[in-house]
Amino acid sequence: MKKIFILSDATGQSAMDILRAALVQFENPQVKFTIYPKIDSKEKLKTILEQAKIEKSLIAYTLVRKEFRDYIRRFCNRHSLAHYDIIGPPLSTLTKFLGQPALENPTLLRKVDEKYFKRIEAIEFTLSHDDGKSIQGIYAADIILIGLSRTSKTPTSFFLAQQGFKVINIPIVPNIDLPKEIYQIDQNKIICLTMNPEVLQKVRMARMRHYHTESSYTDLKKIFEEVEYVYALCAKNRKWKMVDTTNKSVEETSREIISLIYGRDVEF
Repeated sequence: MKKIFILSDATGQSAMDILRAALVQFENPQVKFTIYPKIDSKEKLKTILEQAKIEKSLIAYTLVRKEFRDYIRRFCNRHSLAHYDIIGPPLSTLTKFLGQPALENPTLLRKVDEKYFKRIEAIEFTLSHDDGKSIQGIYAADIILIGLSRTSKTPTSFFLAQQGFKVINIPIVPNIDLPKEIYQIDQNKIICLTMNPEVLQKVRMARMRHYHTESSYTDLKKIFEEVEYVYALCAKNRKWKMVDTTNKSVEETSREIISLIYGRDVEF
């Protein structure tokens, strides 16, 4: 079992996400993570690094203070330890690009600001408007998602909410009219999620196995009819944008939605 020590002056979650994304490219990697968060002194660093030397661990670190990163690099080079500076290179590049030094303040990432409250408000809004639960706030919504059952409306809604967008998602059920308010709002905010019928069938079958029941809900012929209904509905409402969620992650789907409604340039 290989060991990876993650060193951070915050939570270490960013490093964990990056390494996990890289590890999926390896077949059955035998790796154990150990996270050391909120590192604020060289004494702590030295203790951790000495342990890493004993266990021959890879050191991955997201520390904004250059003196800490330099200390790790010198220690690892001296003891032939594998190490990976995750945040140093982008900080260096941005320093040159922006023409100003980094503040090297680890608390800034955790700073409670207006954007934080905006995300909380968006999450609460989206939760109360999930799966057609309510449409009372439809005029205040940033994005309206519609689509057949199991086309990833809910997970996509909550991912978008975490980015600060207020989202309403409403199911499309053939031969049942959508709420009239759908046709009264800004039509450019409406995104219809679609999915390949065969893939949609598999997704629904997996869902039904969870409930140990049989239903026409998974009948492929019926699903094709539902998909045709959706395409006909969108053909009548040409301002609606369609996004195919087949084999896409919610991150990919969300980026496409934001780009379609707000463009590719998103302000930080």
